[in-house]
Amino acid sequence: MSDKWEMYFAPVDEQPAAILVDLGIGETAPDPERPMLLWMWLQMHAPDDNGFAGEDEEPELVKIEDTFIDAVELTTGAVLVGRVTTCGRREFYFYGKTAEGFEDTIAESMEEFEDYEFETGVQDDEEWLQYLEVLYPGPEDQQQIFNRQVIERLSDSGDSLVIPRAVDHFANFRSIEDRSVFVTAAVTAGYKVIDEDFDEDPDCELPYGVSLQRISPVDMDTIDEITFELFDMAREHDGEYEGWGSQVVTD
Repeated sequence: MSDKWEMYFAPVDEQPAAILVDLGIGETAPDPERPMLLWMWLQMHAPDDNGFAGEDEEPELVKIEDTFIDAVELTTGAVLVGRVTTCGRREFYFYGKTAEGFEDTIAESMEEFEDYEFETGVQDDEEWLQYLEVLYPGPEDQQQIFNRQVIERLSDSGDSLVIPRAVDHFANFRSIEDRSVFVTAAVTAGYKVIDEDFDEDPDCELPYGVSLQRISPVDMDTIDEITFELFDMAREHDGEYEGWGSQVVTD
């Protein structure tokens, strides 16, 4: 387990889901020494309308998690790699050398919380498909994570987030023609071109950069909508949206 955990929201089996994942462990995944996928699904008592944890129940869920996660890691050596909250339950996924002792450890840990229903399971997953294909964020999910990180830094600096301001956006492209078509589409959508540049590094795959600017708030909903639009627009023209930035704006 690393200290690089992030949360994002994405549909799982066409249902809303909040996914908490250890991104750091992805640098060494799959781990050949931990080929067994172990999971525990915990049924919540009072989920909200989206199937997520209710505010009143969250402290008890945290207490349960702390109890059995520590026990599993201590007794089996398995590591927690992610958690999915969806459809009124929390799903916990571990990878271990073997499944020996896992289900017994969970059962013993849950004796203190006998009013909660749960289920466990194990299977071979040498390629870590559950982690890499379900838990690990895709490109748009990573953009969502980046958005939240920037917003948290702005908020910590006293930014109101809802006051419109000039927000800078950046994208890179494989060719000058791709960039030109993207710029035309972006200007039509209300963005202003601030700068165009070229990376002279011969190993750079997307050397044609552009900086855009548009007035907007920077709350999560607004930024997600804007960046996902630019993300898709850049990919349509063989490029990549690289992110955004804003000066701190207070009341």
